[in-house]
Amino acid sequence: MLLQDRSINMTKHLKPDTYARHTIERYTGSTVDQFGSHILLVNFQRYIEKFSEITGVSINSGYWSVVHDRKNDISMINFGVGSPSAGIVTHCLSYLDQVKSVLMLGMCGGIDDKLEIGELLIPTASVRDEGTSIHYLQQNVPAQPSFWINRICEKVIEKELSIIPKSGIMLTTDYRMWEFDEEFIDYILKHRILAIDMEIATLFSVGYALNLPIGSIMLISDLPLQKGGIKSKESAEKVFQNYTEDHLMVGIKSIEAIKQHSKKEPKGRLQSEW
Repeated sequence: MLLQDRSINMTKHLKPDTYARHTIERYTGSTVDQFGSHILLVNFQRYIEKFSEITGVSINSGYWSVVHDRKNDISMINFGVGSPSAGIVTHCLSYLDQVKSVLMLGMCGGIDDKLEIGELLIPTASVRDEGTSIHYLQQNVPAQPSFWINRICEKVIEKELSIIPKSGIMLTTDYRMWEFDEEFIDYILKHRILAIDMEIATLFSVGYALNLPIGSIMLISDLPLQKGGIKSKESAEKVFQNYTEDHLMVGIKSIEAIKQHSKKEPKGRLQSEW
């Protein structure tokens, strides 16, 4: 059988929406009807464990880990690290009819000299230096969040922590071990970015392409361009101990505020402002 004929034959049996729903079920060990209307995305198991402790809901484990807080209509997914996984989870969530918003609680490396470990950053855009988003958007289209989600998160952080979070442009790369590559460091400095990560541009791009409202609250976990600032096992543990509880708290509070906002919207999925 020719490859083209085989592809046509496959599409007759499995449609895009069915494929996406099957995928997220396989990856999370959950059924699609278990997912809440509002999604928290994380990279680290510590967040899942703490969310499970707060809600009293057990963890479902597949390739990814997930907690479904049915009482509060929130699901948290630990989808791992990197652009491909970010693309998969966003793509799949876009096919769940009940999902109204997605909020990423991630970590990033601070590039701007004024940033400090433990500060919160709300990205307004991210440079697309990764290989997944190009399959959803042309390269000259910027990766930006749903700005109404940004505004809600800013208000929540200011109210709960009495601080004004940083905001600005990040860079997302799929080059993990870049910290000793002087050529790449010169490249990122030319972009005048605030911080660097491995998922945000993908999440924003796929979210926009598939009309999934999405935003992020990022935690500055290291300062890789400063002396002694590259993340180590010991410094990573200190970040978990000192900052992730507040990070998770403002994420949950932001989802609650988003839920209140969604009640004012027409029935159906909240729309992107783009």
